[in-house]
Formats: sequence, C-alpha cells, structure tokens
Amino acid sequence: MPEEEKSTLIERLILLVVRQTFGGIAKSAERFVKRALRWASLALAGVVIAVLGIAFLSVGAVKWFALLMPSWLAWLIVGMILLLIGLVLALATLASSRG
Repeated sequence: MPEEEKSTLIERLILLVVRQTFGGIAKSAERFVKRALRWASLALAGVVIAVLGIAFLSVGAVKWFALLMPSWLAWLIVGMILLLIGLVLALATLASSRG
C-alpha cells in the first residue's frame, strides 16, 4: 500500500471513532433537551391551570360573600385570604429551601 492510502485509511478510522463518540453525546444531549422542554411546558401548563382555578374559585367566593355582605367587603375579605395563603406558601418555600 502506498503511503498516501495508509494516511487516508487512518484518517477514516479516526473520523469514524470521532463520529461515534460525538454522535452518542449529541443523542444524549438531544434527549436531555427534549425531556427538559417537555417538563418545563408541562409545569407551565400546570401553573396556568392552577392560577385559572384559583381565580375562578376566588370570584365564586366573592359572589357568595356578596350575598351576605356588601360587595366591597367581600372583595376585601377574599383578597386578604389570598394574600395570607400566598405569604404562608412563600414562607414555607423559603423555610424548606434553607433546610
């Protein structure tokens, strides 16, 4: 075999090994990105649905309270309850992240 063919054969083998190595890494990275995007989109959809549910429940509670008291007072009470729930959740999250 001439010297030129040996170098091209070695180069081909090296290229084959490099492609196999980086091909596996690229597939793993692609799989990871797909999973992360799927997880993030599901989490975002869950948050949107939860916020919509809380909004509808809050408006329903205000309508119900408005039958018993003035409308402005019903909005005030529901607002304060939601504020307190938000503070409790925020403090619980803060406490669990420190421990």
